[in-house]
Amino acid sequence: MKTTIYILIVSLLTLFSCSQNNKKTRDYYVESHPTFFDLRHGDWTTNDWIRKPENLQMIHETFKKFGYMELIGSQLNDKPLILQEIYINNTPNNLIDSLIIAFEDKELEVKYYREFWMRRQKEGNDLVVYDILKDIKYSYHSNLSSQELSMESDGELFNDTLLQLLEIEYPKQRLTNELATEHFERLRELNFHESAYNLLFERLEYSEVDWNREQLKEKLKTTENYSRPWFEDNEK
Repeated sequence: MKTTIYILIVSLLTLFSCSQNNKKTRDYYVESHPTFFDLRHGDWTTNDWIRKPENLQMIHETFKKFGYMELIGSQLNDKPLILQEIYINNTPNNLIDSLIIAFEDKELEVKYYREFWMRRQKEGNDLVVYDILKDIKYSYHSNLSSQELSMESDGELFNDTLLQLLEIEYPKQRLTNELATEHFERLRELNFHESAYNLLFERLEYSEVDWNREQLKEKLKTTENYSRPWFEDNEK
C-alpha cells in the first residue's frame, strides 16, 4: 500500500512539474509566414519552393536590390564553404567561376559540375541559376557602387517584404534608438509581431536601445498559439 501511494505521489508531482514547464510564461504574438519563410529556418536541400524558377528569380532580384556584396561579399573568398550541413572545400568565388565555365562548356568533364547542371536541368531552373551566378560574379568584379548595382534589379520581380526584413537584419548604418524604433514599427506593419517582441526583449543587438519596451509591447497583436518568428531569440 505504501509503495502504491509513493508511486501515485511521484506521478502527481511529475505531472505538476510538466504542467509548470509547459505553462505559458508570456503572451504570444501574431507572426506572418510569407511563402519564403521556410528558407529562414528550413532545410534548403529539401526545399521544393526555392527550386521553382520564378521563386529563385524573386529571391535573386531582391538580393540584387539589397546588394549581394552586403550579404555575401565578405564570404566569397572563404574556404571551406559551409552552408547548413553542406561542406565544400572551395571558395564561393572559385566555385561560381567553375560552374559558369561548366555551363558554357558542355564538353568539360568534371563530374561535380556536370552533375550539378544535370540536376538543375531536371528541375527546370538551370537558365535562372546560370543568370544568378553571372550576376553575383558581376557584382563581385564590378566597380559600380552598391546603389548603382541595386538600380539594375528588376523592380517588378523583387519582394518588398523580404527586402525590408533584410534591411532590418543587415542595417547599412549604425543602430540608433531612432533606427531601432523604425525596425520595430516596420515589423509591426508587416505583421511580424512575434519578431517585433523579440527585438524589444530577446535580441542581443537591440539590448542597449533606450526605448520604453513595455509601452511598445502594448502595440503588438496577441494570439493564442505560438508561431515561430523570423527574428528569433538570440540571447540564450
